[in-house]
Amino acid sequence: MKNRIAAAAIAAIISLVAVSCTPDLSLSVNPLSIEFPKAGKSQKVTVSSNVAWEVTCPEWITCSPSSGTGNAEVTVTAAQNSELDRTATLMFTGQGLTATLDVVQSGVDFALSSTEFIFDESGAPATMTVYSKYAWDIDNKEVPWCVASPSSGDAGETEVTLTPARFTDRTPRNTAFLQVNFNGSFRFVTVSQTMPNSAPEAAVLTFPESSATNIPTNVTFKWNVPADPDGDVLTYTLMISSNGGTTWQTMESESNSTKFSSYLKKNTEYMWKVEASDPFGGKSVSDIRYFTTGTAGGYVDGEVRLIMEECAGAPQPVHLIFTGDGFIEEDYNDGGAFDQALETAVNAFFSLEPYASYKDYFRVSAVAAYSQERGATVKNNMTGCKAQTRNTVFSSTLDGGNSTGIGCNYDRVFSYALKVPGVTDAELDNTTVFVLINLDVYAGTCMMMATGRSVSMCPTGSSFGKVVTHEGGGHGFGRLLDEYRYYNESLPVDNQNLINSWRASDPYFGYNISLTGDRELVHWKHYFDIAGYEAVGMYEGAYLYNMGAWRPEYISCMEDNRPYYNAPSREAIVRRIMKASGSTFDFDDFLAKDARALSSGAAMAAQAPAVPYDFVPLAPPVLIDNR
Repeated sequence: MKNRIAAAAIAAIISLVAVSCTPDLSLSVNPLSIEFPKAGKSQKVTVSSNVAWEVTCPEWITCSPSSGTGNAEVTVTAAQNSELDRTATLMFTGQGLTATLDVVQSGVDFALSSTEFIFDESGAPATMTVYSKYAWDIDNKEVPWCVASPSSGDAGETEVTLTPARFTDRTPRNTAFLQVNFNGSFRFVTVSQTMPNSAPEAAVLTFPESSATNIPTNVTFKWNVPADPDGDVLTYTLMISSNGGTTWQTMESESNSTKFSSYLKKNTEYMWKVEASDPFGGKSVSDIRYFTTGTAGGYVDGEVRLIMEECAGAPQPVHLIFTGDGFIEEDYNDGGAFDQALETAVNAFFSLEPYASYKDYFRVSAVAAYSQERGATVKNNMTGCKAQTRNTVFSSTLDGGNSTGIGCNYDRVFSYALKVPGVTDAELDNTTVFVLINLDVYAGTCMMMATGRSVSMCPTGSSFGKVVTHEGGGHGFGRLLDEYRYYNESLPVDNQNLINSWRASDPYFGYNISLTGDRELVHWKHYFDIAGYEAVGMYEGAYLYNMGAWRPEYISCMEDNRPYYNAPSREAIVRRIMKASGSTFDFDDFLAKDARALSSGAAMAAQAPAVPYDFVPLAPPVLIDNR
């Protein structure tokens, strides 16, 4: 009995000791509050605890870790705040204990929950929230069809409803701007609305008629103006296919007739249709019709036609490119004004030696260039034309008065020349471009660049062919200089330096002009002992001056436009043909082919040895050093 009492007493004592040793439960956070900037950042807080705990955070705050047992360091991260100042109390809880952390984050002075609204055709309202530390108002003077409610408010958060008015006309509600004003500043809200709309009726095709044949390749397509239920102005897309509808080419038009943007293929069956569109997305497509082209037609703007193919067997063709200025669209019909000018120019160019004998080396192309008006701008009254202004594609401008000078937009000319297949920017340095100017006057000028490219401007007057041979055959391709003599004095040093500078990169530049009168030093001395070339000698006076420059023969094309290039000029031309074609120049071969030029040139010189008294020289070339 005593033993049981003693045991009970001992157990009681142990239990009392155990209870007195159990620690108190605790949970606390340090610091008790933190602040964040509006950009957001992370801060660390210390949790002191002897219990398991967890923390509850609002959406804009994350805690890591968000739970634990015992002491811990917690990283508190606030997201960027695009609204007003905000606060939160984070609750740390565990085993009936609670500790709190107060969080404050700075916000914006002003913000909008959304700044772009696209309303559908039903006009359903939309809402946005204005966050502001200031009084504000919404100005809709520029968008009267969109009403804001409320249209003003005080500091705080305000939900605003935007409601579009009902449509009363067909005025498009494209992107416009509501202005929200606050504290001397403002924000824009963009609004737009889809127009209620019905599609137009389908167009009825009228030309070419179904199964029509022998249609010109520059055909003008026509269709009726279909009705639109809403009375909208329609635009059209012409679609054609030459492969049974596998692929379609398209052309936009604002009227119910148009030509296609590229030249149609000859003797080809096409199918075509038209899509009518209103400004609000409504579309309808016509039935499909078929037609077959013939061989007739004309050029479209920018179209390239191959006039003559090279057949000499050289590594590459020598390009000649002809285009027109002051020719309107109808002038590019087959056999029209441009074709007539083109034929005259090409025939004139190849009528003279050595071009006649080396014709097979050339690939001749024509590029159509539509002008808004016929003719060209003329600054001063001149024979055959008074001063005038014309809107032309290359802006050709004649000096007029006593001058035969012409200028144009060379860069635009070259942009059209680059449409020719095989002609690159580099190849332009081997290419002569002719601008045939649709004006019946006597004038002409060649722009020559040091790298070799050129633009020969030739009006289509009574001396058109002679201007082509002088400006294009002589200056443009041959890179020859004028043999006129204006001034009774010596060639200035500046002129001599210019020639020498250009010859540094092109030794055959101005090959018909010598700066020395020494027969032993002149660069055409190799002709002096060749039978048949007795006309080649030393004639002082060239390049506009009577002294200090020499020409190789008494007279030639580069003096009075006669159809004859002197022997050194012919050699320079052939050398350039060989170089541009990737061939090798052989002097003996040149002499063999030059016999025809020799006989015809001698006859021409004998017939008219002197310059006619009333001859008007063409303007000197424009030399541009683009190296």
